[in-house]
Amino acid sequence: MTEAGASFNRPYKPFGMNVKVPQVGERTIKLAGNTLSNIIKSPTEPLFEFLEENEEIFNGDISYKINKLFAESFTIGSAMRLEDEKINGMPPSFDMHF
Repeated sequence: MTEAGASFNRPYKPFGMNVKVPQVGERTIKLAGNTLSNIIKSPTEPLFEFLEENEEIFNGDISYKINKLFAESFTIGSAMRLEDEKINGMPPSFDMHF
């Protein structure tokens, strides 16, 4: 018996010595660089997309639009109530005290 533990008339080679490591080329370095940049960008990317999509909320444009629409609604409602009083007269008032 052999002391190295290999039989079948072949020399003993420890695991790892017979595994070939590919040469590191430009493509491998480029892929590694892309992977690292994606790892760094991925946590912050959704945050910046959210801020871009909702920019109007944060800079006050939405608040301005809401106030503008409320004022328009109030003005239109007032005008309609005035015209209703002109056409139909004053709304009836009932004296509930007997």
